[in-house]
Amino acid sequence: MFTYNKSIRLRNSTLTLDARQYSEACCISHAHTDHIRTHRRVFATLPTIEFMKRRVRQVNATAANFNEPFVFDGYQITFVPAGHILGSAQILVERDGQRLLYSGDFKMGESTTAEPLQIVACEILIMECTFGHPRFQFPPREKMIARMCEWADAALRDGATPAVFAYALGKSQEAMKIFSDNGFALSVHPSILRLAKVYEHFGYHFGEVTPYHRHEPVANRVLIMPATARRTRQMEKLANKRTLYLSGWALEHNAKFRLGVDEALPLSDHADFPGLVEYVRRVNPKKIFTTHGPADFARHLRDLGYDAKPLDAPPQGELF
Repeated sequence: MFTYNKSIRLRNSTLTLDARQYSEACCISHAHTDHIRTHRRVFATLPTIEFMKRRVRQVNATAANFNEPFVFDGYQITFVPAGHILGSAQILVERDGQRLLYSGDFKMGESTTAEPLQIVACEILIMECTFGHPRFQFPPREKMIARMCEWADAALRDGATPAVFAYALGKSQEAMKIFSDNGFALSVHPSILRLAKVYEHFGYHFGEVTPYHRHEPVANRVLIMPATARRTRQMEKLANKRTLYLSGWALEHNAKFRLGVDEALPLSDHADFPGLVEYVRRVNPKKIFTTHGPADFARHLRDLGYDAKPLDAPPQGELF
């Protein structure tokens, strides 16, 4: 049903899925920079298209609403919520009674800033498995939120600026929503605010927010910055601060020391190891290809009785 040689391409079609190279036509699952490229023609959800307009120069895109199929080159394509970030989609491909599901990045469970994951049955599953190792088991979400708020409150009570670092799209807006919903005023880097405007357009609200300007003091507010800013001179000059990094990778040993922050918490927009296994159980495919994660996850699925292997690029593009 598809070929793979660095990119997933539907058989006898020009349509690709999250292609890393230029494609005549491409379905894009979400707007993180490792998934978007400039293509001749793009299909994506409306939020993803709005994010892309702010992240790439040219976007020739057709909006696809969730659960509203369209046809391309004889294939029926349906975008289904993935629970990763706003607008993120799984991509269901159907033809001749066979169903292929490309998960893209996804998350089981609740999110304050993404549409909930929708489970779809299929015969062939191509799934991301970023945290596909048993050591990645995230604490309950309510505990993470409580720890974030306790940390920020303690910093503010001590007269320090709580500075939070996260990916500019997705995680930062989720942090904004969590803190604002719990009564904190925010100061936010302009690059994050620019993307937060898309969230606001789709009905999300972030409470009291002011743009962060370098060299200006931040008083009685939680400062939210892109992850790349944590080792900049701008942050080095910010006096009396406490720093927090939000990422699933915070579960790694000595994460806060490697990341150069005072604290790191595993708030993730990906499924953890139990979530990945549960996802497979509920989708119940006959064949699984894993990507964006450890090859050992496919072996674990085989031990559970599934026909699974990593999606590696064969020399001439094997057909599946």
